[in-house]
Parts: sequence; C-alpha cells; structure tokens
Amino acid sequence: MMRAVAIKFFWELAHSPDSVKVDMEMEQPFENEDFLRQEILDIVSKCVKCRFCFSRCPVYEVSDGWVTQGGSGITQSLYYGIKFNHIDRTLRDILMRCTTCRSCEEICDRLMAGVSLVKAITKGRQLLLLQGIDPLREQQRALESLQLFGNPYGKPPSKRTAWARGLDLKRLEEAPRGGCLLYHVGCTASYDDRVQKVARSISGILQAAGVPFGILEQERCSGETALVMGERALFEDLAEQNLQRFGKAGISQILTTSPHDFNCFLKDYPDQVRKIEIMHYIQFFSGLADQGRLVFEREIPRKVTYQDPCYLGKHNQVYEEPRKLLAAVPGLELVEMKRNRQESLCCGGGGGRMWADFDEAARLAEIRVLEALETGADTLATACPFCLVNFEDAVKVLDKEDSIVVRDVSEILFEAMNLGG
Repeated sequence: MMRAVAIKFFWELAHSPDSVKVDMEMEQPFENEDFLRQEILDIVSKCVKCRFCFSRCPVYEVSDGWVTQGGSGITQSLYYGIKFNHIDRTLRDILMRCTTCRSCEEICDRLMAGVSLVKAITKGRQLLLLQGIDPLREQQRALESLQLFGNPYGKPPSKRTAWARGLDLKRLEEAPRGGCLLYHVGCTASYDDRVQKVARSISGILQAAGVPFGILEQERCSGETALVMGERALFEDLAEQNLQRFGKAGISQILTTSPHDFNCFLKDYPDQVRKIEIMHYIQFFSGLADQGRLVFEREIPRKVTYQDPCYLGKHNQVYEEPRKLLAAVPGLELVEMKRNRQESLCCGGGGGRMWADFDEAARLAEIRVLEALETGADTLATACPFCLVNFEDAVKVLDKEDSIVVRDVSEILFEAMNLGG
C-alpha cells in the first residue's frame, strides 16, 4: 500500500505541468509561509542521502521498505513536494507516519551531518495546514477537542482532576505565590482509566517523601499534541494560557508524568518558561532517591525490562535514572532488551500517531513486547503514558497476558514503598 502511495507521489511530481515552477511563484496565503518553506529546504538540503537513518527508523522497519520511509526518505519527499508545488494529501500521508522518535537524528548526529530531520518533518506538517491540507480524520478530532476542551480526548474539563478524588491534594490556584512545585498530570494520566493509576502513584510517592506540591484544577494540555501535528497556532494559544496559569500560581518547578509534556515545556515554550525548572518525574524521583527520601520497604520479586520512551531517552538523554531507580528496588532483577537506550524501538505513539491508524506490516508496540519476552522478563516497565497504553494493547492482541505485565516505573516504586491500600 505504501509503495503504491510513494509511486503515485513521485509520478505526479515528474508529470505535473507545474513541476518546473519554483516555490516562490506560488500564491502565498500566509505571510510566514515563504519563510517556512525556505527553512525546510535549508534543513533538508544538508542531508547527504547516506540512508544510515533507515537502519534505525521504526517506520521503515514496519513499512514495505520503499524510499519514502526512513527519516531522509520522508524529508526528501517533503523537499521535492515543496520544489514541485505538491503539498497535498499524498505528502500528508507520508509525513504523518513519522513517530518523531528522533532515532534518525541520533544516528545522523553520531555518524553524519547532524541534520534536524524531525524538525523538518514537524515544520512540513505546519506547511500542510497552511496550505489547507488537514491532518488525518482521527487527528482532526483530537485537535478540535483540544480547541474546545483543552484535551485531545473530548473529555469535559470539569472531570480533569477526578483521578485525585480522596487524595487531599493542594490546588495551586488557591495557593499563595512563591516557590510552588506543580505536578502537571497531563491529559492521558488525567482521563485514561489505566494511566490514572500512574498519576495516583506519583502523587502518593511525593506525599510519602514529604514533598510539598499541588495540581491545577484548570490544567490544560501542554500543546505538544497540536504542535507535532502541525497546528502551531493552537499550540501557541495553549502555551499562552498555561504560562498565565503558571505565573498566577507562582510556579517555580514543574513535574510531568509524560515525557512529551516534559520535552514540550523544556524546548518548545516561549522564553518565559525558562524561569521555571522543568523535570520529568523520573529525574525528580532519582534526586529523592539520592537524598534517601524513597524508602523501599517491600521486596518486588520480578524480572523487569525497561523501555526507554523516545522523548525521555533520545530527545533528552535520560537513560540511567530510571534504571537506577529500578535497580534500587529490593528483589527486582533488571534485564535489558537487545535494543536499549539510544537504540530503543519506539512504541509507535509519538508524532500524533496515538490519534491515527496506519496499514503497516506489524505494530511497533507488538514487536517491542515480543522483544521484552525474549529477555525472560515478566514485567515490561516504562515511564510514558503512550508507551503504557500501547504496550498493554499489544499484550492483549498477542494474547500474552499470562506471560508479561506492563507497569509504569512509578507504580513499581509505589508498590516497593508499600504505599498501596
């Protein structure tokens, strides 16, 4: 199927009567579109087409092997789409397959030119929207929900903190200004029944360690979902709203459940956020462990393998902290999958793919669960809501529920601290 799409795309490029036009001759409905086009061309032109990125790209692994897959293949499609004025749905279908895991950039940084392939793909998605090419239907629904409700799941804002019922957590809207630690729960942990357990585990550990913190009753999405799907204006609107809330509550530190929110706050928000210390919960808990504030009272006799979430690992190089936390749990044996750390395989949920479905040879999450089983582990641990959801679905599809369970690292720590009721 993907091969047919690719052939159609390049045939149209070769045979279009407009193919000899340069991009500057097109009608530009938005004043920043010329700059965006040129920025993409400047990035992609640095690619030397070595194809080393193909060996690491999860999309290439589950595709039919056609050249429009892999980081450089996808960006070359974007390059020629701009050059030959083919910004269309065929190009959209190619760009939206990318998980934005950064495997391509990681190997390019080490071996070749250090091309910002993921940046080019994300900007290409922005260009699609500027040209009136909407994302995939399921993604459009998620974006509409973000606009209306502040989350991509279509859930009412009034239910945002329902997960915290009975936990006696401080609401920071009512807190005095100055030095507050905000636990930014995130959309998936707020609304998904399974991932709500992660939010409760993180909160319980913070309480047990004596950390003063609070949540926002009116929390909204970080905007990462909109940004990676190309809806820059919606992202900027959400970012502005969040920064106003952070300032009103006097937030000095933010702790996130999701690596995607962590990365978004850290790297994509305006300069005002630089006054705030941004941490993923794994980093914060690692610091608490160093201070002796995480007391593990219970043995956990499990064989655990850890999945490096792309936005915690490849995007931010947080590799050792989760392993250190797991290794400190009494009775727990930590084993590694063959592909780990910077070579870890993406779960398939990043880049807006949690709200899309593609016809691929295999699902990435299922491949990864099978790799976890090869280690002899009975538990697959991760620290990302998307990974957790995708892996649990994969375990069910593979009918391996009697062989392996999926847990967030916080859930394992919560159990080892004997905090469960």
